[in-house]
Amino acid sequence: MEGKAATCKEKSSFIPLRKSTKRKATGEEDNFMKSYYHELENITQLSEEQIDEIRWQNGIEIQGEGCPKPITSFKDLTLPPELQQYLVNNGYISPTAIQMQALSCVMSGRDIIGLAETGSGKTLAYSLPLCMFLKTRKPCLPGEGPVALILTPTRELMRQVSDHVSGLLNCIMTRALEKTSDVFCSNAQGISTDQLKYSNMEDTNHMATYLPYKFLNTGMSTMPSFHPLANDLVSSAYSSQGIAPISTKYQSVGICGGVPISSQVQELKTGVDVVIATPGRLLDLCDRGLLSLDKVSYLVMDEADKMLGMGMEEQLRKVVGLATGTIRARQTLLWTATMPESLERLARSAVLNPITIQVGPVGLISPTIQQSVMFLYHYEKPAKLLQVLRSTPCPPVIVFTSSIQNVDYVTELLKKEQFHTSGLHSEKSQDYRFKLVSAFREGKVDVLVATDVGSRGLDFPEVTHVINYDLPDSIEGYVHRCGRTGRMGHFGVATSFLTLDCKIAEELKEMLVVMDQVVPKELENAKQFGKRIIKTELGDRIVDF
Repeated sequence: MEGKAATCKEKSSFIPLRKSTKRKATGEEDNFMKSYYHELENITQLSEEQIDEIRWQNGIEIQGEGCPKPITSFKDLTLPPELQQYLVNNGYISPTAIQMQALSCVMSGRDIIGLAETGSGKTLAYSLPLCMFLKTRKPCLPGEGPVALILTPTRELMRQVSDHVSGLLNCIMTRALEKTSDVFCSNAQGISTDQLKYSNMEDTNHMATYLPYKFLNTGMSTMPSFHPLANDLVSSAYSSQGIAPISTKYQSVGICGGVPISSQVQELKTGVDVVIATPGRLLDLCDRGLLSLDKVSYLVMDEADKMLGMGMEEQLRKVVGLATGTIRARQTLLWTATMPESLERLARSAVLNPITIQVGPVGLISPTIQQSVMFLYHYEKPAKLLQVLRSTPCPPVIVFTSSIQNVDYVTELLKKEQFHTSGLHSEKSQDYRFKLVSAFREGKVDVLVATDVGSRGLDFPEVTHVINYDLPDSIEGYVHRCGRTGRMGHFGVATSFLTLDCKIAEELKEMLVVMDQVVPKELENAKQFGKRIIKTELGDRIVDF
């Protein structure tokens, strides 16, 4: 009874950190971000019946008041040319289901809770609006920022999101420079090479302005670079054309443990608009007074269920508290593939009058993934793994195990069989883990053997086969592992080795039945699983107590 009382008391302490909505005389709520989205006529003219049909056809369910209409094409967003070109260059042809509804909601300034299967395109659903949000304000100067914060559960996902966001921000600035370079060319004839020399980078009296290298009279037009110039050298060049000079570019920085903190601190000092971070290192910097979240207006929690499953609830609540009470309203986006009770509790603290967007059944695997579950004794697994891999048409493949020891064992097994493979787990150095993920994505590694470090958020579009050498201890873990294949609607296969010590037998059976997948005959009696066993060369024996 004392334990129950303590639990109730603990739950009651989870009170909302966001202030209640206050409505101004203008009718606008002062706790919401301003909209940077305008409906085009073709969207405005859609009737409620047509909107319901679009949502029904794409498996979109919503909750919340005043939900904007979904888009049907990226053209409906009226994006600037550089972002339109980015989508084309990176193969984004049409929005996925979650993007259809989320993009209009996020760009309208609303808090959202997005529930969608892994590989559904959630990253673009928050990074594209992030660019539009940044374009409404000036870049942060040295010592300022961040104004946007993206939280991820793992260092690998942080790196992936950081690379993605960096590419988008570079795309914005590159286009802006193209528009202004000709203006400067026509007005910079009287500027000498000496005037364009680099000045002291630590001298904050200079304005940091981006100009092409060709202004150094090298005779070659190359990529834009960083040239701190005095204000009077550039202001006349732009003012004559009615264009404001660019003071600096939008900057993002990735923050996580396992790498030197000094380099991250140095990057923060230069002025940063977007921070992508794991909660632990982020709070460490905040506690040391090296980072402030009091200007964060755009907060994203990616793979929120994973962070909660890793015991980060208190850390997330602390981050929300540090980013609450900012001068400007804060927009908060929670992204998840499952909806545990702890996430509902966090949502009450983090979001304000949110729109909940659900695409497909929560907690289920994409229907484009074929699930194959086969019952084995432990001694049979190595040979079966080799058989399954040799029958896989082409790499890359991910093999998941339940422990660091099994990662090392399976990696060595496959290397002896001449498979080009590498292992990923928490005892590897962070630099090695980053390089391995990049090598796997670039096709330099055929088989990645990993613990659950590689099961959340990482996007490997080419992976068509995932093998669960060991099944995880939670059905959520199974969902996320299988979600490493079948990305963005593509076909994938998830093969799992079922043994008597499996702890998720009943949930797994229910998953297979609901999704009309083949249930192995041994799993029909799910109650025989999840018990202590003794592994022998003749089979596994259940230990009776």
